[in-house]
Amino acid sequence: MRSQLVICMIIRGIHYGLTLLYSYLLPLFKIEETPGGFTFTIDLGPFKGLKCRFNEFTLETTCGTDPGFMEIHIERILGLKKHSLFKDLCKWINVEKCIVDQVSLIYEPAYKNIVAYSVYLSRNTNYYINTLKWVREAIERGVVDSNSYIPREFNRVKREIDYVLSTGLDPISEALSLMRIRGFGIKSVNAYLLHAYGLTQYAPIDRHYARLIKALKPRSKLTCQLHGKLQCSQCIIHCPYRQAYSKFRELNGVIQSLAYIHGRLKNPVRSRIEEILVKDTSQYLDSLENLLRRLINWE
Repeated sequence: MRSQLVICMIIRGIHYGLTLLYSYLLPLFKIEETPGGFTFTIDLGPFKGLKCRFNEFTLETTCGTDPGFMEIHIERILGLKKHSLFKDLCKWINVEKCIVDQVSLIYEPAYKNIVAYSVYLSRNTNYYINTLKWVREAIERGVVDSNSYIPREFNRVKREIDYVLSTGLDPISEALSLMRIRGFGIKSVNAYLLHAYGLTQYAPIDRHYARLIKALKPRSKLTCQLHGKLQCSQCIIHCPYRQAYSKFRELNGVIQSLAYIHGRLKNPVRSRIEEILVKDTSQYLDSLENLLRRLINWE
């Protein structure tokens, strides 16, 4: 029987609404709105029972955790491990009112199956309406109950995904093995490495990030062919993944995350979960737009 929550911790300075907004681990959490923010609770897997209450106005979060949880897991699942990268970006870009230092990356290898399912089931659909529901079904029931194309394809390959994740490979070999599964391409495995393992040199190039990369001034006319690799170094056609990594290195995933957040906040059509996570988008948009503009000419 799991022991009662006895460890209480207070986290200051992380906006968990912005942080969860772009996370492929969002299906892991049960979100409930409160007057000043929301609570988020893990009710699946090895860290079931962790519960936090976030206040959007004070940026103060109170969490109750099981005494059996190791510190390293808490740091990863609550974004404490990678917060410094976002804060450092604000310093390096030197923009006024930089809200980016309120964002972090949550990741946890123990929940890599949820990341893999989320990445696969997020293709060509509404993440906040469909994917969140489908991933919960996949975890709780072992199958997604839907006649839509993507869930049907997922049900066909789920056993293959589970097998790859059970083999104990290192993260890169694991990602390359996932690429052999129908539906897992270079974009999917970059997202997987970022959100399952926190490897910020990897970043999926979605439409939000693609716009930023297209505006970059290329240092050279590198072209590439993947040849089954995640970093393109041998080239015959233009490769945005190579360009993004060459420009941003360890901040690649950080900047892609910010581009995605910016794109979602600008979207006038918002799901209910988005409205709970970020109540007033206007106070963040100007700061994000300013930072992304500066990144285009950042040396």
